[in-house]
Amino acid sequence: MLRRLVLSALMLALCLTVAMGEGLRLEFEDGEMLGGAFANGEWVEGLKRKGDGVTLSFEVEEDGQYDISVITASQSGRMQNDLVIDGETVGRIYSEGTAFTPQYFSGITLSKGAHTLGVVRDYGWVRLDAVTIAPSPVLNASVYDVEPTLTNPNASTQAQALMAWLCENFGVNMISGQYLDEGQYGREIKVIDQVTGGLRPALVGLDLMNYSPASVSLGSYPTSVDQAIEYWKKGHIVTFCWHWVAPEKYLDTTGNNWWGGFYTENTSFDLRKAMNGEDPEGYALILRDLDAIAAQLARLRDAGVPVLWRPLHEASGGWFWWGAGGRDAYIELYRLMYDKFTNEYGLNNLIWVWNGQSAYWYPGDDVVDVIGEDVYPGKHVHASQAKSFEKCLSYTGVKKLIMLSECGCVPSPDSCLEDNSLWSSWAVWCYEFVLDKGAYSEQYTGAEDLKAFYNHENVLTLRDVPSFGRTFESEKESANADALSVEFEDGTLFGAAFPAGIGADKWVEIRGNEETDGVAITFTVANTDEYDLTLVQAGIGGHKENHVYLDGVQMENNAVVSGEEWENTSLGRGLLEAGEHTLEIKAFWGWVKLDKLLLTSAHPAPKAIKAEFEDGTLFGAVQLGALGADQWVELRSNDENDYVTVTLDIPEDGTYVLVLREAGIGGYKENYLYVDGTQMSNTVVNGTEWEECQSEEVLLAQGEHEIKVSCFWGWCKLDWVKAEKVK
Repeated sequence: MLRRLVLSALMLALCLTVAMGEGLRLEFEDGEMLGGAFANGEWVEGLKRKGDGVTLSFEVEEDGQYDISVITASQSGRMQNDLVIDGETVGRIYSEGTAFTPQYFSGITLSKGAHTLGVVRDYGWVRLDAVTIAPSPVLNASVYDVEPTLTNPNASTQAQALMAWLCENFGVNMISGQYLDEGQYGREIKVIDQVTGGLRPALVGLDLMNYSPASVSLGSYPTSVDQAIEYWKKGHIVTFCWHWVAPEKYLDTTGNNWWGGFYTENTSFDLRKAMNGEDPEGYALILRDLDAIAAQLARLRDAGVPVLWRPLHEASGGWFWWGAGGRDAYIELYRLMYDKFTNEYGLNNLIWVWNGQSAYWYPGDDVVDVIGEDVYPGKHVHASQAKSFEKCLSYTGVKKLIMLSECGCVPSPDSCLEDNSLWSSWAVWCYEFVLDKGAYSEQYTGAEDLKAFYNHENVLTLRDVPSFGRTFESEKESANADALSVEFEDGTLFGAAFPAGIGADKWVEIRGNEETDGVAITFTVANTDEYDLTLVQAGIGGHKENHVYLDGVQMENNAVVSGEEWENTSLGRGLLEAGEHTLEIKAFWGWVKLDKLLLTSAHPAPKAIKAEFEDGTLFGAVQLGALGADQWVELRSNDENDYVTVTLDIPEDGTYVLVLREAGIGGYKENYLYVDGTQMSNTVVNGTEWEECQSEEVLLAQGEHEIKVSCFWGWCKLDWVKAEKVK
């Protein structure tokens, strides 16, 4: 959030200079007070209302990156306030405890000359002592020379290949990542795809929380392992954390706090007592839970999915129960998990990511493959977080990969390059950090920023991920969902034509200008009809033009492409007999990338009139459900005020029946069905398997109609509804 209007109104009282190689300390009590802020001896306080704060000015002698530390103390619990430089918020200052402590902001880019620095109230209730400013140290490039050797000598082939790829890119490129909420399967990916122009994160993050035995016993509905397998098949790489819900005995199951049973405040579980023998039942339950999670990770192993496994995260903060028992108990638990999962269960697909956030809590080089750091700097703060990167280097003397394992804002790739703090990957948390009622949320990273970051030449996305020996389910969609798609990579190449691609994305390149250079593909059409032919291609070096032959006859239109971006080129319309045909692209100008041929019938069969319930509007106790890539809507009550609506666009007047695909949750169910507010016969489903349930006939005019299903018995799953014309 910008504070330009506030800061531009100030008459700054202090101006000091930072020289390269030297540091500077500024006392807040010497600055200009804003609002109700005031100097109280050796510090500033009084930040209680909006607009309260203090500001200073300083100069730097050279362009460069600078480290800034702000020394503060809280007046009441954990407080947060904004650090503003030159009118723009660059980070959030967290103050906790009454003792003055520094918070570091590293790699802040400053140009030569005068600057302003201020602290502006967010929560307020803070004491401000001083700020120090010094040139950032230059990291040695050798920190990126990490050997791709995993701690588990029996690591799977896929895990070794993934680790080698991570190390190959460390210090060169950053891997894009996004955490997903189980109940919103694919929504985060879809909005990122829309905002970035078709790019998707290489890394997807999921949580084993709902597989915790306590969660399962209390009614959780976990699906994240199924999702991980699906995402792996689509070309992504996978990371898992585990918000470990404490055993039931230690939870208050009378309320809703058990959902958050991983938080220290929501459980009476004492890890220290469980590990030192004072609570043998607690230790036995730890082993039970580890066995349960190992079984889920084994499913991933058996599916060939390597996992960046990040257990027991953020322990040093103490807000999770696995950190509240102290460092020794935590390290013992971490090493116990490593031993059981590696040596007892043979989970050789795991790459172990340690995310304890403090050198004092480091469990040992022999059980850590990657170091992760979680950073939430505030809203629209895209600094490199270089100080956190440097902190990770202090955890061990052995070179390890360093990933930004959770973040609220995407770090700017340019800032990371400028500060020589190139994280191996980033992973934005889910919920409000990326979604707002099903659309992209700009609360933390703006849409234009996200698009720029994903399209940066040093950022790797889904299209850049290697196969690691898997067979892909293509994420690439054709321009027309009804088109027959024929891939050039499956054709016959001749002359100076070569296969090419990045990760799962493959194409053919013609790198010559002789007609003997080219590619031929064959395809089959089911019906004799006129077809529109479209070529998906991109020039190598700009505008290109090449010859096209259909069944040996040169077509009237050449294949013309205007630039280096992928584009759809119309080849015109032609009559094709039912059966097999051949299309050849032969070089004229040559130097082109060929992806696919799309064929669309000029007289397609009428489209199904269909709407997916997950794309509708949900009210009350209606929620999304999913298994793998399959999504649906669940009615989870018997209150008529809980319902879902979708819209069907009817192409012509007529009599129709509605067909609903649904399944009961727990057996036979029936619920209310409305068309444009008029109640129809109830929709009935007989059991827990998916059924297609048909309504009575209804007269529908051309145009849009609202279909509503509301709870009567409730407790059913709704997939889609379609209208079939009967008269």
